[in-house]
Amino acid sequence: MTVLDVGCGPGFFSIESAKMVGKTGKVISADLQDGMLQKLSQRIGATDLEERIQLVKCEKDKINVSENIDFALAFFMVHEIPDKVPFFKELKFILKENGQILIVEPKLFHVSRKDFELTMRIAEDVGFKINQGPRLPLCWSAILKNA
Repeated sequence: MTVLDVGCGPGFFSIESAKMVGKTGKVISADLQDGMLQKLSQRIGATDLEERIQLVKCEKDKINVSENIDFALAFFMVHEIPDKVPFFKELKFILKENGQILIVEPKLFHVSRKDFELTMRIAEDVGFKINQGPRLPLCWSAILKNA
C-alpha cells in the first residue's frame, strides 16, 4: 500500500502511517516547507521507518508526486491552498481507481461550514465522490473517492 501524507508537517501522521503499512508499504510525506521535511527526516533517521518514508518537497502549486497512491491524507491543510482546482486534479490523477482521500479541516476560527462545503463542491467538480468522513471533535471531514 502506498500512502500520501500531503502537508505532512513534522510527520506525526507519516510515522504512524508507516507503521501501519508495514515493511512492504510506503509513505510519501510531502510538504512545502523544507524545515518540516528536515524535522521528519531527523525523527526517522537511523530507524526502519527511514526505508518506508519518502520525503517530497512540494511546490507552491504542485504536490510533485507522480506515483500512484492508494490513500491520501490532507490534515488541516486544504484551507491553506489558494487555488484548490489544480490540487484536486493532481490528487485525482495519482489516486488509484479504488483509492481514497481523507480530508480533515479545523472548524474553529479557520474553516466555516460554508467554506468546507465549497471545497467539497470543488472536489466534486473535479470528479470525486464525496462521502462523510469520521466524526472528529471540532473538525470537518470527508472521504473522497474516484467517481
